[in-house]
Formats: sequence, structure tokens, C-alpha cells
Amino acid sequence: MEEELVKKINDLICACKESVAAERKCESHQLAIDLLQGKSLKKKSVIEQRNRLTKRLVDALSETEAFQKSLLRAQAKLIELKQLEYKIKMAKGPRNMRRGVLMSLLQESAKSIPMWAGGVDERPPPLCGAIGAGSSIDSTLVAPGDHVAALVPDLESPGAEFADNESWILAEVISFNRDKRQFQVEDVDAEEGKVRRYTLDRSKVILLPKWKANPVLNPEAVFPKGTLVLALYPQTTCFYRAVVDTHPTNAQDEYSLYFEDPSYPDGYAPSIRIPQRYVILCPENDRKSGRQGRKRVPGQKKKTN
Repeated sequence: MEEELVKKINDLICACKESVAAERKCESHQLAIDLLQGKSLKKKSVIEQRNRLTKRLVDALSETEAFQKSLLRAQAKLIELKQLEYKIKMAKGPRNMRRGVLMSLLQESAKSIPMWAGGVDERPPPLCGAIGAGSSIDSTLVAPGDHVAALVPDLESPGAEFADNESWILAEVISFNRDKRQFQVEDVDAEEGKVRRYTLDRSKVILLPKWKANPVLNPEAVFPKGTLVLALYPQTTCFYRAVVDTHPTNAQDEYSLYFEDPSYPDGYAPSIRIPQRYVILCPENDRKSGRQGRKRVPGQKKKTN
């Protein structure tokens, strides 16, 4: 497995080098275009200059498309490395991780997911920002090691067999049976030495975004103001209902959300900023549900009612 890891790292390095070379070609075309546009020519040379500029623009467009493809290849190599990392982790057995480290990793994961960049008039794919996975799921959308929102029984509360005592938690995919439409997932925040795994129907699992949406180019891929969503509450691994106050204005921006909280007069806590990675559409069954979920106590390892 170590040899496979070294190979994939080398493949990624090669893909990055190709991207750098493609970027330099784009920059040289841009420089040539700037020089042509800055020249002051006689009227007889205007047509010749226009033809040369048109050719440069066509070449620049072609090189830009090649640059984009090279970046997407590098991104694919990164995804392969992530999948291999999961295999290595599983081979070493269950992980024991301090909670503070886990919270830091989750925030880093939110920052590191790539921004989707498609071609001209190309629509964003499933799992880009607010765009869900849809009814059909294949291996390109879900893989072992992916993080999802999972609706699981709150085993530590009375009457855990009832639906109202279920909670949306952050979980890691162990496997997905496409024929049975079932997931096997693991709680990412299980107590040390305890592994909590669940077998869940497709309806109780929501895939998280794999790409950030660029609101400028793809406004349809962000939730508008007033949308009811589920979002990961800061310093916890639980999802709660919230309403969008403001949406991102650029790819690196975050949502501003009002989380439901009955302790406030209007039923909502002050707005909190949450990254795109951890904001998903609230399922229809949860919109009128009385489900409150587990208590959101930052820093508390054990999640109870």
C-alpha cells in the first residue's frame, strides 16, 4: 500500500507540473495580446493587426481550456489520494482522536474542498454547493471515507426507538449498497474506544457538497435568503435546522444562518457563519418535524438530550 501511495503522490506531482506549464502558456498569450492592443499603427495596418489579435485570442482560449483540464486532472489525483488515505486508515484499525483535533480537521476540510469550474454554459454537477445528489447515486458521487449527514437514533435518550429521538449527525461512509440503497456509516465523533456504525436507508443519508459553488458564475448553486436548511453547528458534529440570512457572495465566502433556538423570543439564535461544505437543504420530512436533535454543547464529547 505504501508503494501505491508513493505512485499516486508522484502522479499528483506530474499533474501539478503540467498545470504550471499550461499556466505559463496562458500568461505568454496574455502578454502577447496586451502588446498587440497597446500598439499604435497606421490605418493600413489595422486589418493586419485585427487578424493577428483574433488569432492570438483563439490560441489563448485553447490554452486556457487546456489549463482548466490540467487542473481538473490534478484535482482527480487529489481525490484518489484521499481514497487511499481512507484505505490506509482502515487497515490500521479504528482511530482515536482528540476532539479538538477533530474540530480543526473538520474546519480544514470545509476550507479545502475545491471550487467547481466548468466550461462556458456548463451547468454545475450534483454536490456542487446547494445542488443535491438527486435520487440516483453512483460510485462517482459517493465513496468510502466521504462525510455525510446521517439520521441516526439517539441511543442515549429515553424512547430511542421513536423517530422524534433521531438526530442528524456527521458520519463517515463505510460502504454503499446500490442495489439495496443502503449505507453503512460511522459516527465521526464516537467516544474513544467505541465505534458506532449504522446501516441506514438512502432516505436517512444526505451527501455533503464536494465542490464550492461560485455565486458569481453559478447563482443557482447557492441557497437564497430565507431557505430552510440543515447546517453543522460550530464545535459540534450535529446538524440543526436553520434559515439562510445571507448567502455567499464569492467562492470563499460563507453562509450567514439563523439557527432555530426556542430559548430566544423569536425562536432563532443570532446569525452564525457556516461554510458551504456543511449547509444542506432541509429534507421535507424534517420541515414540520418536532425533532430537536442532540444538545449542541461545544467541547462536550458525549452528545445527550
